[in-house]
Amino acid sequence: MNKRFYLFCASTWIAAAVLILGNGSMSMDALSGVIALAGFDLLRP
Repeated sequence: MNKRFYLFCASTWIAAAVLILGNGSMSMDALSGVIALAGFDLLRP
């Protein structure tokens, strides 16, 4: 496995943690989406 895949996994776990700790806050939901999309951007060649 390469470094980008590990960073993608870490960013998706961080996004999930933000959702859990955000307690349903709309701003935390948006932040989680931004983090998840940034993780997808890491997988681009």
